[in-house]
Amino acid sequence: MNKVKIKSLLLSIIITAFAFSQNHSNYPDHPEFQNFKFLYSELNVFPSVNNNWVYYYSFRVPYNHLVFVKDVNGYKAGFSLVVEVTDTLGNFVDRQIKEDKIQVNDYQETDSDILFYQGLMTFHLPKGNYNFLPLITDINSKDELKPKKKENFTFTDKYKNLLPPIIVNSNKGKCNNEEISVLTNYEGFIPFTNNDYDIIIPSADTPINNLKAIVINNDDTVFNGYLKESSVFSLNLQLCDSQIVIGQLGGIVPTRNFIIKNLCKQFYEGNITFLFFKGDEQKPYVTFYRQCLWFDKPLALMNPEFAIKILKYMTGEEEVDKMLGVKEKNYSKELYKFWKKYDPTPSTQYNEVMNEYYKRVDYTSKNFSTIGNKKGFDTDRGKIYIQLGKPKRIERSSNNEGKVVETWYYDQQKIFIFVDKLGTGEFPMQK
Repeated sequence: MNKVKIKSLLLSIIITAFAFSQNHSNYPDHPEFQNFKFLYSELNVFPSVNNNWVYYYSFRVPYNHLVFVKDVNGYKAGFSLVVEVTDTLGNFVDRQIKEDKIQVNDYQETDSDILFYQGLMTFHLPKGNYNFLPLITDINSKDELKPKKKENFTFTDKYKNLLPPIIVNSNKGKCNNEEISVLTNYEGFIPFTNNDYDIIIPSADTPINNLKAIVINNDDTVFNGYLKESSVFSLNLQLCDSQIVIGQLGGIVPTRNFIIKNLCKQFYEGNITFLFFKGDEQKPYVTFYRQCLWFDKPLALMNPEFAIKILKYMTGEEEVDKMLGVKEKNYSKELYKFWKKYDPTPSTQYNEVMNEYYKRVDYTSKNFSTIGNKKGFDTDRGKIYIQLGKPKRIERSSNNEGKVVETWYYDQQKIFIFVDKLGTGEFPMQK
């Protein structure tokens, strides 16, 4: 592919990538999520003023994992969530139930990967170690799912006076016309995204003001220094306008809350280690572990070898062969190195252009594959879609021979006509 075509393709991808910014509600191809497709849940724990502890169980239910049924007002879905709390011996401690209905007007919303229901359950319990096991039922399908994964919180000496990090959106939300922090609410994971997130580290030791942090992403140190920004207030989770927000009222003991800003965009996918040091001590005071996950990573990117091969619509075969000439374990490194050249935001690790390219590949695979098992990205429609994205308009008609014709309109100069000559869904391009 010559340089002019590459620039044209890049321009098309960049426009699409920034016109429709990325949101994160799909589930990654990750072992922890294989039997947990209806529900995200997160557990945050704070001391309360009455000597009990408050266990906040927040959750989200993605719309595209619920069954919607059409009614006179649009489309309706519903769920029932039971969360049972047991101690470490399996003895029953508490139970709460949340049932609700969801109504949307547009069918497209029922299959949306950016819409979801959020909820919050609050448990007041004596300080202790507990397991929180959810059972969710889809009201329309009657399907029940008791996930293998369960939330738990264990008090150990390792925490000392620091509570686990809380991930919040960098952009403030609104609650009662006031700006307020919004819980990211992704199982405690840090999303790999073009958005940024802040990290809050609560300390029950409020006089502490000389906390040092070292943050390691995989094998790279991405932060090493003292946490200069902190304030003392009560962390109180509440549901406001379908968001889980962090308020400063309620019966929660005030904590000193350190904050790390403008760091999450530097993370690659993988393991995150937080090492906290008190003052100038050489030995870590507390260590916490998290993960950075690409929640809606395109399927075409899951296999680095395939992801390199499908670059044939982006660059020449010579470049593809060169990348495949390295050791297989280095395919991912070569792939990211290639795309870094076309990264519109090189100061971050997330690459909008790469994401958009492989999302287009996914779309072609899902929508343009033929009865004869020809892959969608190898069809004429697939190639055009990868290069130019979604047309402004598509018209379907029949020709004089009774064959289905699709006409794609991008602008006055870019009009493509495809005809399904053999009735297999391949639609070779005619013009």
